[in-house]
Amino acid sequence: MQPHDKAALGLGSRRGFSLLELMLALVILSAVMAILTNGIMQIEQKSASDVNKVGLAQESRQFMDQILRDLRQCGFPSLAMFDPASGATSGSSYVAQGLISFSSTAIQFEGDIDGSGVSEVYIQAVVPAGGCPCTVQRGTVLKSVGGTPAYYTELDNVMSQNIFTAYKYDGTAWNSSTDALSSIKNIGVTLYVQSPFPDTNQSSTTYPTTTMVSEARVNN
Repeated sequence: MQPHDKAALGLGSRRGFSLLELMLALVILSAVMAILTNGIMQIEQKSASDVNKVGLAQESRQFMDQILRDLRQCGFPSLAMFDPASGATSGSSYVAQGLISFSSTAIQFEGDIDGSGVSEVYIQAVVPAGGCPCTVQRGTVLKSVGGTPAYYTELDNVMSQNIFTAYKYDGTAWNSSTDALSSIKNIGVTLYVQSPFPDTNQSSTTYPTTTMVSEARVNN
């Protein structure tokens, strides 16, 4: 092999990418990056949607648990728990009367819900003029103090006004027209809640919902 042939061979072995090869590599790299970016965005959207659903369920569950804890303390301590010689009456600040009023959207009752004394407890749905979504709020005020309760716990985006259902001792539904308030022994609670944020896994017009149903026995 002649010297100039070796030189030519060495020059050819060091040849770089052509413009066409470089452009082709960039196109392939761009396509791969686009696929990866789209996949990451979908994962992030799904993660955000799942977090939203979990948060909705947890918030609803916490509010439901709070209502049930309150209802189980309804009517405690009752007048029957005090010695007649003590002079206690149903109107005493340390005696709980139990249910004061009941409807499908609002409950008012007395009970020692946290060990600090008998409170008047109000749980009610605030329904806008146009209907639900509604806000269910809970407020308390010590019976010894009286007055307007402070509503410091609430659940937003409740989609149904039929939240409370009352049952008598035999399990039949309580009728406000024919039955006395004192005949209520169990109260059912239904929370149908919709997230304010759409489910990005489906569409921009689909909103996650959660429904929780439970029941508490009351000392009424």
